Amino acid sequence: MLIDRFGRPITHMRISVTLRCNHSCIFCHREGVFNLKNRELSPADWGFVAEMGVRNDIKYYKLTGGEPLIRDDIVDIVHEIRRVGGIVSITTNGSRLAEFAEKLAEEKVDHINVSLHSLKPEVFKTITGGDLGKVLTGIYKALEYGLKLKIDYVILSLNINEYKDLISFAQKHGLDMNIIELIPLGMSQETYKKLHAGLNNILNYLENISVKKYKKEFQSRPTYILPNNSKITIVIGWQNPELCMKCTRIRMTPDGRIKLCIFRNDLVLDAREAILNRDKEAFQKLLEKATQLREPYFKPKQQIFLNPI
Repeated sequence: MLIDRFGRPITHMRISVTLRCNHSCIFCHREGVFNLKNRELSPADWGFVAEMGVRNDIKYYKLTGGEPLIRDDIVDIVHEIRRVGGIVSITTNGSRLAEFAEKLAEEKVDHINVSLHSLKPEVFKTITGGDLGKVLTGIYKALEYGLKLKIDYVILSLNINEYKDLISFAQKHGLDMNIIELIPLGMSQETYKKLHAGLNNILNYLENISVKKYKKEFQSRPTYILPNNSKITIVIGWQNPELCMKCTRIRMTPDGRIKLCIFRNDLVLDAREAILNRDKEAFQKLLEKATQLREPYFKPKQQIFLNPI
């Protein structure tokens, strides 16, 4: 197992398989990857990455983008990672989920996060540029095939008044949910201030309707269990040392670079050549170097480490 100098084991890898996307979310942070040519790796390449990761006890692989389901070979990527023993989940905008639901279920995807930021078609389109109907169709089709779904809801000034409706939607369909506070990455301070919405009313509401509350081990995320057993998790990624000190994730960019933190572009290791050449020794050394370089972005008693904007 790889353990950094802060005592944090690396157990999760978040893989951005593409920068391409068919939505245009107004808060998109592009996984902290900017000004990058979209040289996408193949399914076999990602299989090699996962093989090396599993050897080092990195068990969990989150596929994201861009929009991962925009890749027609996304099922092959899942297959390659599953083949070497990785546990795969996907974060998607849901627009193509109906097309892939059956095959993703066959590949035994662990769970799928679907971005659902409004239940009002016009508000949804304003936020994402997408079609709410297609996303809902994808959710229902995925449920038909027995896929475990989790809703991702980024709270904004545009949709903060919908939190009760979205929580009710999750309850009705037996879904878990992430309620995510906006982070100021990939946008101006002016835009951030305009879009940001606070969590206080939501937290008070969850305290009243939940039957149990605990903190997940991963990133120390507060989680509320509702009467029907739906789990509502709060994700506060900005100015949150507790989350950073419990982070066990490294990231991969679409072109094969190891990125140590979403907020930092000065800690990135180029592993593309090692991946394409299937050089296990070189890739292992890069994983070990990444482990040595990892550090919490927000540290206790320190509000801001670097300015990511």
